Amino acid sequence: MKNKPFFILVLLAVISPIFLLAQPINKSTPDKMLKSAQEAEGTSNPYAALELYEDVYDATKDKSLNSKIAKLNFDVRDYAAAERGFAKLVLRDRKGEYTELQYWYAMSLKANGKHQEAIDAFNGYIAVGADEKLKAAAKREIAGSEMARKAKVPDNLIIANGGKKLNGPQTEGSPYYSGGELYFAAITDKKVVVLDGKEGDWYSKIQTSSKAGAEFGAPVALGTNINREGYHQGNVSLTKDGKTMYFTRVELENMAIKTSKIYVADKGADGWGAATEVNGVNGEFIAQHPCEGELFGEKVLFFVANIPGGKGGTDLYYASKKGDGMFGQPVNLEALNTPENEVTPFYRDGKLYFSSNGLPSFGGLDIYESQWNGSKWSDPKNLGAGINTTLDDQYYSQLPDGMSGFFVSNRPGPNNLKSKTCCDDIYSWEIERVKVELLANTFRRKRKDEKANPAFMECTVTVQDVSEKNPAKVDEKTNPAGNNFEFTLLPEKSYIVIATHEGYVSDTVKFSTVGVKKTVKIQKDLTLRVAKKPELFDTIRTNEPIRLNKIFYDFDDDKILSQSEPDLQFLTDLMLKYPNMKVELSSHTDAQGKDEYNEKLSQRRANSAAKWIIAKGIAADRIVPVGYGEKQIQNRCVNGVECTDDEHRFNRRTEFKILSGPTEILIEKIEKREPKKPAGQNPGGKQSVRPVFFSPN
Repeated sequence: MKNKPFFILVLLAVISPIFLLAQPINKSTPDKMLKSAQEAEGTSNPYAALELYEDVYDATKDKSLNSKIAKLNFDVRDYAAAERGFAKLVLRDRKGEYTELQYWYAMSLKANGKHQEAIDAFNGYIAVGADEKLKAAAKREIAGSEMARKAKVPDNLIIANGGKKLNGPQTEGSPYYSGGELYFAAITDKKVVVLDGKEGDWYSKIQTSSKAGAEFGAPVALGTNINREGYHQGNVSLTKDGKTMYFTRVELENMAIKTSKIYVADKGADGWGAATEVNGVNGEFIAQHPCEGELFGEKVLFFVANIPGGKGGTDLYYASKKGDGMFGQPVNLEALNTPENEVTPFYRDGKLYFSSNGLPSFGGLDIYESQWNGSKWSDPKNLGAGINTTLDDQYYSQLPDGMSGFFVSNRPGPNNLKSKTCCDDIYSWEIERVKVELLANTFRRKRKDEKANPAFMECTVTVQDVSEKNPAKVDEKTNPAGNNFEFTLLPEKSYIVIATHEGYVSDTVKFSTVGVKKTVKIQKDLTLRVAKKPELFDTIRTNEPIRLNKIFYDFDDDKILSQSEPDLQFLTDLMLKYPNMKVELSSHTDAQGKDEYNEKLSQRRANSAAKWIIAKGIAADRIVPVGYGEKQIQNRCVNGVECTDDEHRFNRRTEFKILSGPTEILIEKIEKREPKKPAGQNPGGKQSVRPVFFSPN
């Protein structure tokens, strides 16, 4: 948090222990308790100091302690208690004694998600406060609250607590998944630790846990090669191949950090070898949060440190890898650092993820990303609601799929040892793989004596992907025992569902999943009707011309008229039903007029009919429009022969024939066969009794 004592931030982020109480607390008299409280506060043990100050207040009712108690509650992340404490002081302050506390009251409101109230309180502090740095910080916090008020958790983002076996009452940190195991750092003791050397295992250790079903199992601490006695281990990360581990080893002295250095260990056939100090990134400063990455085409180690000369707090650095365990001079990532604290870097595929409390945030530490373009870093981008909250969110990591990973947050957990927001837990995040769950139901068309379409068993349902030019069968199922069929499909696709059953006319449904952003269930009902007697059906075979008897054009024109649409729709439906079918669509004229003119007119008319079908979603390469003019006269009415208009009209026609795909198609016969013509007038083929009413030519 902003202005949190530096030790507390480092201790929480580096080694994870939370509840550290001074050696036996003397509570005999208020004076002695007050002295012990001051000592605990001076040695950066806020939990002990808070408990002692509260005991002194209970014994003396000394109101001068209220501000100290409220601030300590904020430091130990009990924001509900901090808000109550600051509110009593700030809202009743008629003499202006607690003006500076208005900033911390606003921070408490923000931590508790009360953004509008926090904005008002920050503006109040900006108007009357004396600390210019806090005024600047208040403006940044207002910007973050405004951003948070507009933010929404993505519908497809799934956040889950790691569970009670993984997350204990204490704080957990640095989750890193590799080789089927989750590495992380935590204190295993489940109670408040007393630093008297006798009670509790209070050292942070690197542990591993693997999934047992849907949840992680009981953690197991790594051996002494990694977890050295008398030190706190944390900030674990692994290389992509899982063979090298980086981590931080911290030594305390009188509750203060004496040393904090980065170590490396390699994994062999017998497990993790002895850890050695990384050469080049350690010094007379606190070094933490190591993570291997890449810059300028070479491997580097990103890490965090408070090296003198930085921007302030803890800064992000990188050092180029020179050899095993050896790195070059640390380089400050100035473009990403702020005067506050940047922590927990994670690198993946040109992006650096890190947490900061020096940028506009939803509250506390938020997680950001920055893209490396080969020469510079982009401005940090907040990862948004869900990943970030009004509390501390850090240790973001990402699995290789880029769709899932882990992070750490002190959002209210299931079994925290102190307040609801005291302790960091490990959380998983996942971008839900959007699925379309299709339920297809088959029915038989009802008879006159039935009230509804009854369920129809034993059908076959086929799903085809028609998103591309060449349709592809996705799945096909038969259900002898029921009329429901379940399919898992993908977003951003177009599908056709076909239900068939021997002796019945099939039914087809087309639908699209384009624009689907979250998992959805779609239901489609298909109704089949009993096939009529065979004589009421025709068989269409490859290369057999089929006449479309309702295609009309105005005289000397190629525009499709409304009367023509039923036949064109018939052909469109047929091509949708058979996605691999390719047809020739031809137009013919009679022999009246000039040959060249008739050929051009027929080609224009064929093109118009093809365009109409293409506009309905049929791929252009599945239709070959051909204008034959008067080349294929079907009776005696060739050039030079006198014929009646009815005889000429017989040649003015539009036809289609299957070029490729199904070799035979059974279709319902709409019209009876053309009566047999006198010799020389009907060369064969299926014709309609209804003549084609084309104008001449």
